[in-house]
Order: sequence, then C-alpha cells, then structure tokens
Amino acid sequence: MASPRPQLSLDELRRLKWLLGGVLALVSLWTVFFLDVEALGLVAVASVVIGAAVVWPQLPARVPALVWRLAVPAIIAAVAADFYFSSETLPVLIRLAVLLVLYRAVAYRRKREDLQLIVLGLFLIVVAGVLTVAMEFAALLLVFTACALGFLFVVTLIDMVDTGPRVMRPEEMREVPAWARGAWRPFFAKLRAVADWRLLGFGGALFLGVVGVSALLFLLIPRFEIGSSFFLDKYITRKSRTGFSETVRFGDVSELVQDNSVALRVDLASGAKPNADLYWRLVTLDEYTPQGFRVSSWMKAHLRASQSVKRVVPGGGAWTAGQMVPGLWTVYVEPGVSRYLPLPGSFAVLRLRDIAAVQVSLPNRLVALQNDPATMTAFQIEGISLAPIVRDAGFAALLSGWVRGDEAMRRERRYDARTTLAGPAGVDNEAVLHRVVAEVTGGATLQPEQFAERATAWLRKRHAYSLSVRIPRGSGDDIVRWLDSNEPGFCEHFASALAVVCRAAGHPARVVAGFHGGALNGFEDYLMVRNSDAHAWVEVFNGRDAWTRVDPTPGGAVGERASEVAQAAERERDNSWTARLDSLRVLWYRRVVNFDSRQQVELLDSVKSATTSTGDVLRARLEEWAKRVKAWLAGPWNWARVARALAGMALASAVLVGGVRAARWLWMRWQLWRNPAAFDPVRREAGAHLARLREMRSTKHQAPSVQTRGREVEWGIVVDELQRLRYGRRETWPEPRGVFRRARKVARG
Repeated sequence: MASPRPQLSLDELRRLKWLLGGVLALVSLWTVFFLDVEALGLVAVASVVIGAAVVWPQLPARVPALVWRLAVPAIIAAVAADFYFSSETLPVLIRLAVLLVLYRAVAYRRKREDLQLIVLGLFLIVVAGVLTVAMEFAALLLVFTACALGFLFVVTLIDMVDTGPRVMRPEEMREVPAWARGAWRPFFAKLRAVADWRLLGFGGALFLGVVGVSALLFLLIPRFEIGSSFFLDKYITRKSRTGFSETVRFGDVSELVQDNSVALRVDLASGAKPNADLYWRLVTLDEYTPQGFRVSSWMKAHLRASQSVKRVVPGGGAWTAGQMVPGLWTVYVEPGVSRYLPLPGSFAVLRLRDIAAVQVSLPNRLVALQNDPATMTAFQIEGISLAPIVRDAGFAALLSGWVRGDEAMRRERRYDARTTLAGPAGVDNEAVLHRVVAEVTGGATLQPEQFAERATAWLRKRHAYSLSVRIPRGSGDDIVRWLDSNEPGFCEHFASALAVVCRAAGHPARVVAGFHGGALNGFEDYLMVRNSDAHAWVEVFNGRDAWTRVDPTPGGAVGERASEVAQAAERERDNSWTARLDSLRVLWYRRVVNFDSRQQVELLDSVKSATTSTGDVLRARLEEWAKRVKAWLAGPWNWARVARALAGMALASAVLVGGVRAARWLWMRWQLWRNPAAFDPVRREAGAHLARLREMRSTKHQAPSVQTRGREVEWGIVVDELQRLRYGRRETWPEPRGVFRRARKVARG
C-alpha cells in the first residue's frame, strides 16, 4: 500500500500560525502608508521589527521579562502624551493601533492574543479603506483577507488539540518554544510535502468565487447618497502638497515643480481635445502681504456665508461665443492638492461625487469644500467655457462705492473692493512702483488691458525665467526689490510683480494660483495634470464688467507656451510606462471608486441591450441555417448529392471521433503529468485484475468457484500480490507476469 500523506505536528502548526500572523500584521501596517498621518516612520520601524521576529522567532525570548511587563504601560503613557500634544484624534488612534499591532506581532501568542491581532489589523484596514481609494490598497485588502482566513483556520486547528492555557503569561516569554527552535528551510519542505494541491486549488477557487460574488454584488446593489468617509474625515487633516491653500508665498510654487506626481486627472468628453490653453484655476488671491498674496478675510467671509450642503452646484454668468466646449468632463483630484476645486473655466453645472459642504463664489469663479478632502475627490462639469475672462458685472459699482466712502457698503458688510488696489506700502516701494508705471505707460493713458500687455512686455524684457531665484538685498518689500532688479524669477514672482504694478497704476488686479496645461494619456484618453504644472497668473479688471487673464511668465516649464503649436505638442499623447501605470489608476477610479447609480443603470442597460442583440443575431443565424437545410433537403436528389451527403457525414464523424480521441489523449497526458505512477502499465493491469476479481467475489453465482479452503487461500495470495503491484513501491513487487498468469487462472476458476 502507498504511504499515507504526512501531517503537520502541533509545533509545526504553531510555527505556521506565527508566520501567518506576522504577514497579517505587516499587511495591516502597510495600509497606513495610504494615509496622510505622521506615523510613517513608526510603521517603517515596526515593519523591520516584525520582519525580524518572523524570520528569527527565538528573538522575543531574549527580551527581558521586565520589558514585556512595562510594554503596555509604556504604550498607554505614550498615547496619553500623544493625545495631549496632538490636535487631531484619528492620527493618535492610528499610532496607538500601530504600537499594539507591533506588540502583539512580536510577542508569543495563544488564542486570545491571536484574535486580538486580527481585530487590531482589521481596525487599520477599515480606517484605510474609508480614507483612501488607492488601487494598491485593494491589492493589500485581498492579501489581508486571504491571510486572515488562513490564520483563523490554523488557530482553530490548534485550539482543537491544544489543552494548554488560553492566555500567554509574561514569564513564559523568557523560554524559547519548541516550535521556534527549528530552521525555516526544513519547515517549508515539510509544508510542500504536506500540501494537498487539489485542496489548495479548491480553496483558491472558492476565494476567487467570493471575490467574484462580491464584485457582482457591488455592481447590482443600489447606490445610496452617503458620505464616502462617514465621520472619520472630521478627525484627520490632509496636508496640502501644492501650497495652494489660502496663502501663496514667494517660492512656494517653485518648490512644487520638483514634484512630478499627478495632481488631477480629467476624463474629457468623447473625442474632445480642447485647442485652448488650459488654465486650471484653484484659488483667487486678492490681498497683498510683504510675503506674498493671500485670500482676504472679506473673501473668506463671503465663502463661509455661501456654504451649503449640496451635490449639484449650478453655474452662472455668460460665456464668450466660440469658447464653449461640448460634453461632460470628469475630474479626479488627488488628496492633498487643495480644498479648492480646479476649474478650467466657467461652467453650467458642477456635480460632486458625494454630498458635501460646498462654498461657492461665482463672481470669483471659486468652488471650495469646507475642509481639505482626505481621499480622492471626483466631480463632473458640463457647459464649460474656456474664455480667458471672468464675468463680474457688479464689481465696478462695488469699487466705486468703497472709493466714495459709502457707509452702506460697510453696514452691509460688502466685499471691500479696495483690497484689489492695495499694494506695497512705504516711500521706497511707492517710488519704485511709480517709476515703473511711468516707464510702462510712457506718459500715455492706457486701458487696463493695454497697460497689462505693456507691463508684461516690460517684465519679460528685464527678467528671465528660472527655477532658482535670488531676491536682492535692500530696503522695501521683496517683490519690489526683485522688480527693480534684473534677477530671473519664477511664475509667482512675475505674477506678483505684474499685480502690484497694475495696482500702482490704479487698475484692480489679483493673483490666481492653479495649474497650467496637462498631457494626454496615450492609453485611456484622459488628461494628466501634474504638480509640476503648478502655475500662478494675474487677472486684471477691465474697468467694465469682467476680469481678464494675463500670464506674464516667459516661456518655461510651466509658463506661457510660445505658440499654439507648442501648446499642442505639450498635449501629445504620453505613451510612457508611467502613463501606462497611471491609466490603471484611472480605470480603478472610473469603474470602482466613481461607480454611481447613473453608471449602474447604464451598465445594466448595456448588458440588457448586448444580451438582446446577441440573442437576436443567434436566432437569425439559426433560422437562416434551418432554411438552407430545408431547401437543400427539398431539392432533387441524385447519386452525386447522395455521395456528397455521405462524404459530409463521414467527414463529420471523423472530426467527431478525432476530437474525442484528442481530448482523451490530452486528458491522459494531463493525468500522467499529475500522477505518473497511476499510469504505469503494470499498475494499470493490476488494477484491472483486481476489479475483475472484486466483481466475481461480489457476484452470487460465482461463489461455488471459491468454496474450498485451498481456493480461498490461493485467491487471497493473488489479491495480495495484485495490491502490491497496484499500490506498493516498485522494489517490493513480485514478478508481474507470474502474478497476472495466476490471476487469470483464479478468475477462470
């Protein structure tokens, strides 16, 4: 008989549990990398420690018992101090969970500690799942699920046979368990010998089935309008990577262009490729400070007063003829960019993915969320106008009222329009600005657009574009000293200088921060806008009813493109490997993250129409085939037709028989590859003889042939020899030919 499959001992099961628990802990810790919390260093250290403990399971026994006794009080003290010094709750809880996972993963465990490890890891998984929509997290989630199921299975097996205590005591940590003393290579060899690959394959198929059913339920369960982050986003604050908050200081944007990661992705309407230069407007900076420009308190108050909870934001204002872009644009903004939504222009309707507290200022073309989003933000816009103007019909009257000193403006807490005229104060600053204005105008009276155009030419003539900027020393504000020099500058220097010069000339101006340009992905036809596309430009009031965009930055990495040809080249398809990988992320956003009730209905309609059309095509082809067969049978018959019919039938039979034989041959080859011993000709013939003798023994009318004792002994000897040939090792075989001859003799009776 073949030897039975070996089994894992209790110590080997415990070693397997230690391995699965370590992997489970590492996977749960790595999900913290998708959260913008100050715990990444702690996670890295914990990963190294857990990895070392998994590889060398005897290490925990070398730690003094006092350390294990003081570990929990030390964690409590550290978390209490963290709560005291931290202003946010959720990051503290995440750091607490990381410490507890570290403690539970490196300490020897019994059943209760194993279950605690699963719960702690599940907490990190749930928090990360709520606060991130990263595609990589989905892969970690699948790994965690598989490890958790295997871990629980092994824990249950051990619990069925282990009669020891259920809780690990600190003094037991000083002894190296028996399962921790061996090496890993023999253990993995034993695992390979023990593994039943058919059972493992069946388990893997079941796991894939669960994933498939989950995906099907995801597609079929109705969507509800609920917040994607529930309440957790209130307890965590995202750190803006772009610097586009409500203050842009000199040098902020130049630091950002070193970051080449994608800030936002835009699904354009089908076949749409905008020809206009794209400026993604984030925030309007109307108040000047010596350090840069910022959003004024008046504009902040206006935004707060407009706040409401909604999902659909109606647009307003008129567009310029010929600038309308048809279709629907879907924008995916990465977390950490800004709470202000990037807008390419005016819009008719803006739809958010989730209901949220939204602040809107249509005259300033601003749409902002209440807080920086903790996850990817998706919204759709339609009725887009890419015209380089922002309509504001009431600004002229508002500015005139404040300049006249109208008290009604102050009583009604209207926006102080004089903010857009305020510039650097001080005698030295004003002297430089007045001289520059005189050089720009040449003594002529210019309209705002004309003045901005000449001032831009003046700036480009004196200053080059550079990422490395040096502000000259001296008296006065930084931007005035740079303006009065010949030093190169970056986009925020050009924009700030143009704004203060326009204000010195009496023309209202403001700085706008956002992104410029973008590249088309060559695999999924969407626009990629990177953090390196960060830009700043100026809007000058035309004195009537609109703000006009002016970009004073010379041609540079993110500056004004020299021509429409250069702008078209900028949006040539990106077919690099990074673009290919980024296209997978957009597919994840489209098909999973942004899958809403509208897309669900569209999917079901498309499936229904595809099923109906396929059924109609098959039905039509079957009907056509039946008509042809009927017409052929109804035709006149002769010997030639009979011969063709017989030849066709013979060919079909040959193909059928050949297909069956080929399938049988492939099946036999596959079975031979799986178990070569089972297809040994000697073993197969021995199996056939055993089956024949077993059938004879069970047949009632064959009983007289084995009634005598001598025949029964001979029968038993032959069966024993056949079983050794069928199941035994080759070195134990008797001579096969003699055994088969005696088997045939016994069968004949």
